[in-house]
Amino acid sequence: MPENSSDTSGNRRSGEGVDALAARRRLQIISAASEVICRRGVDGARLKDIADEAGVSLGMLQHYFRHREALIDETISAMLELTLATWRSVQSREPDPVRRLFALLRFQVAGWAPFEKRWAFWMEFWAVAHRDAKLGGHARDVYQRWGEPFRSTIDEGAKLGAFRPVFPIDRLVILLMSLADGTAIRVLYEPESLDEEGMYALLVETACALLRIEESVRDTALAALPQVISHNYPGEPVASEDIDWSPVIGLI
Repeated sequence: MPENSSDTSGNRRSGEGVDALAARRRLQIISAASEVICRRGVDGARLKDIADEAGVSLGMLQHYFRHREALIDETISAMLELTLATWRSVQSREPDPVRRLFALLRFQVAGWAPFEKRWAFWMEFWAVAHRDAKLGGHARDVYQRWGEPFRSTIDEGAKLGAFRPVFPIDRLVILLMSLADGTAIRVLYEPESLDEEGMYALLVETACALLRIEESVRDTALAALPQVISHNYPGEPVASEDIDWSPVIGLI
């Protein structure tokens, strides 16, 4: 049943601060928006459907997000921040560029959210971004910011001699990101021909060929890598069908 203003006042009386309550409500609504976008796409994400998914009234949703565009913008920003928050955790705790690269590739497959939800969200976003100038700007920002971990890791590994790139680094970044996008589509829509582990194997094989990583170095790095990459790196999260929003609490 949708929540109403009496619930808000009750929470205030129980000692929850107004700011904390607002942050919790905003995150609740953004989480619901991401679920609706996964199922219906950006174009099909109506405020009423998002309110129903969040379990709040339409009036409460509009109190926190007056316009649909503002909610979509913040949902995209929050999803990108989840990605970058996890990567910052890996980067700060993983000094070896080979293992860091493999963690980045693993993260494409097994990360802070179930594969289908995470990739379905971005596929739906990209599908509409070329028709919407503002969302197109978001798409360029996503690619630029997500490409930087690849670029910095490969550059560091090349300087240390762990990588011997066969192409300029910028071209390698585009290749690896494009391969991840393409194989993710195949896993989503034809899993009988390519599953998640098969996707990861292709990413690793391609990276090793493009960067001429020695087999012994590859095997040592892979042996120590977690199976799921999260903001708790190197620890693995408990299996869940929900998106872990904890890294962005307080940021939205």
